[in-house]
Amino acid sequence: AWTPSAALPCSTTMPAAYDPKNLFKQIIDGTIPSHRIFETKHAVAILDAFPTVDGHALLLPKHPCADVMDMPADVAASVLKELPRLARLVKQATGADGVNIVQNSGKAAGQVVFHCHFHVIPRFDGDKQPVAFAAGRKAMLSGDEGAAMLGRMKEPYAQSISAIDDFLGAMRAGAVDAAGLSSAPKAAPAKKAAAAAAAAPKPAAAAKPAAKEKPAAAPKGGDDKPKEHSGVKKEKVKKAGSAEPAAADRAVDVSFADIRVGKILDATAHPESDKLFVETIDLGEPTPRQILSGLGHSMTLDQVKGASVVCICNLKARKLAGIASDGMVLCASDAEKKNLAFVLPPAGSKPGDRVTFAGFEGAPETPKQMDKKKAWEAIQPHFSTDAAGTACYKGVPYAVAGGVCTSTITNGIIS
Repeated sequence: AWTPSAALPCSTTMPAAYDPKNLFKQIIDGTIPSHRIFETKHAVAILDAFPTVDGHALLLPKHPCADVMDMPADVAASVLKELPRLARLVKQATGADGVNIVQNSGKAAGQVVFHCHFHVIPRFDGDKQPVAFAAGRKAMLSGDEGAAMLGRMKEPYAQSISAIDDFLGAMRAGAVDAAGLSSAPKAAPAKKAAAAAAAAPKPAAAAKPAAKEKPAAAPKGGDDKPKEHSGVKKEKVKKAGSAEPAAADRAVDVSFADIRVGKILDATAHPESDKLFVETIDLGEPTPRQILSGLGHSMTLDQVKGASVVCICNLKARKLAGIASDGMVLCASDAEKKNLAFVLPPAGSKPGDRVTFAGFEGAPETPKQMDKKKAWEAIQPHFSTDAAGTACYKGVPYAVAGGVCTSTITNGIIS
């Protein structure tokens, strides 16, 4: 039977009553840190700190229930609706061929932490693992492993889907005034609004006095309110037409990214992660940037120091294993991700030179817009190297004055 490390502050016997100090309740409350995948009103999804395999996740009800038999039906409905989404995220992040959904209730069934929880475990063709729990693959999930896995799960996207689900549920329950929303200026384009109006039940014939309920009245109505409403609408259209295209109206493509040539001035090993290097990179700015890269298992520090590289410079800064990183060094890898190599700028390029892509013109967006639009997640799957090792976006080469960017890895993935 699967058992956690002795380091976990868990009870190994079923308590007489629900213990509000159990490990998972403390994780839900935020008193114990965790790698959170997403959170809803009723549940929290996290990475298992002692995973059976990489990507092993847990779904925790926020309701204080010791096991599934202690869970009220309405709570179960609110929590279990999140299982398909969590399973999709685990499969997406790990490339798994399937998943096991496991729930243990009671000591005899192998339950160790007595707050009800559901395991989502990635499975692979030929992995020869039993359906029951096996021993964890290592002592504990490291900080950078957790951050990398969360990145592959596109956690903010998961949160946005949850918010939409909750909003639609509120509309169905009558907690949101759908009629009020539909009359707002941004509710829908004119054609869609007209189609919705045509499909809606017709008001009673004696509705003339109730013009208030029909702001978009037929042309015969001569009262001032419809005209005033129409004028506001026209003014907004005019403003929208005369303004520069906003990021919200611009289709996400590689022009969103600020990709530049850089030179690694120095590199040191991360004090807490053998995988991460802490690099000081000249990107043509007044001061060099600090960027962390997961190169420790593929390159030596001597290979990294002094290298000319290609970096994406407008990602939102974040901490990796406790150290701030402001950008990303782009590397190519083979399909199995066993080999890794830098994307190299052409000879003669200098730090700060921008990488461009024919047919994808436009100014780079701010880190805030990149994060809000999930631009990196949309762009990265289209980065690759071709049979000659040329770095491309949708088949279009990374171009810098004087040539194109390349890698020693052909037909590879760039990330």
